[in-house]
Amino acid sequence: MVVFTSAYPYGHGEEFLDGEIPYLLTEFDRVIVVPTLQLRGQLPTRRVLDGVEVVAPETRGRRGLIELAALCARHPLTAARLLARTIRGAADLSALRDDLQFDLLSTWVALRVRRRLGALLEEVPEVVFYGFWLGEPARVALETRRLLRRPLSPAVARANGFDLFAERSSRGYLPQRPLILSGVDRVYAASEPAQAYLQARYPEFSEKYRVARIGTTAPIGAGNSRRLPVHVVSCCYISPVKRVPMLVDGLAELQRHGVELRWSHIGWGAEDYVSEVIAYARERLEPGTFEFLGHMESDEVRRWYAANPATFFSQMSESEGGLAASIQEALAQGLPVIVTSVGGVAVLADAEQQMFDGLLAADHTPTEFAERAELLLAVDDSTYRSYAAAAMEYWQQNCSAEVRAGGFAAGLRELSRRQ
Repeated sequence: MVVFTSAYPYGHGEEFLDGEIPYLLTEFDRVIVVPTLQLRGQLPTRRVLDGVEVVAPETRGRRGLIELAALCARHPLTAARLLARTIRGAADLSALRDDLQFDLLSTWVALRVRRRLGALLEEVPEVVFYGFWLGEPARVALETRRLLRRPLSPAVARANGFDLFAERSSRGYLPQRPLILSGVDRVYAASEPAQAYLQARYPEFSEKYRVARIGTTAPIGAGNSRRLPVHVVSCCYISPVKRVPMLVDGLAELQRHGVELRWSHIGWGAEDYVSEVIAYARERLEPGTFEFLGHMESDEVRRWYAANPATFFSQMSESEGGLAASIQEALAQGLPVIVTSVGGVAVLADAEQQMFDGLLAADHTPTEFAERAELLLAVDDSTYRSYAAAAMEYWQQNCSAEVRAGGFAAGLRELSRRQ
């Protein structure tokens, strides 16, 4: 199994892999990780498990001219081929630029890891090339398979969120999507809405689409949630799509209704935008009632939950591919959730467990948020405990890595036997 990631085990994010890789190791003799965005001199931020080998490209800059110039100088025929392909496939000049840069950089990464991967895989009869994202990791996986001359080895990719929805891109466009979809053998969407999005946009590849939800690792000290004192927690990368100011407005309305609360946010983002959000919170919320804790890795989040009992989890995302890892982690801890019902989050509406109904419309008002929170806070402790138990049960049956990653890894192993 060769897993192409954005940065894992370098940088931050991609926490789902912490829960998935152990199950890949049970199905495959060896797991090799290729972090496609890793830079020369960058050090790992996470320790990989025994049996996992990392092949890093050690590039000098993802968008610098140095890499592109090096590719064109060392591989002029390849560069000419990529340019010709881009000209044929691009819809306009803007797409031409994005496609060419994406193709050149993806090819450069594949060229950087080709020899080391070739040596590692020389005596291996069955290989799966797995892009954890439908963007550059999937593109590098396809190019690597081509360079290693393994056309019969399956290539698969996940489709999660930012790599799925074109409208979430700053340009409203995702490079080389038809090329990637035509090349991979399977696309595993994070939810039914994510699969439907692909089917609507690219129906010609519908037979390749599957739904494969991603699970999370078991919590620490689950069931320590409590109704009072009111402690609200949120966890996300602070970006416009996560709409943290919308949560601030809802909490401000709750305070205006006389509810004494404390809010803790886990996660960071671009410094300028984070500064704006913090300033907005200072303007809208009562002093001393909130804290921004910064970035935490997934294991740190679990330890924080265990040491800091909370009342409910909230997230106001504008869109989601699947059920966000942060929501899954909150459910695992036993936290009722008050979240926007967007994308894969809507699956909570079908829960068999009697969880608290915290699903809100994407365009809900601060008053609607406050009223929903007050419904939760008004119940007695016994009812609240039943909501917490239902949340934990839902996670165990639907979101645990054992359930999700175990079945996914077994499916990939079966796919590998067909080559």
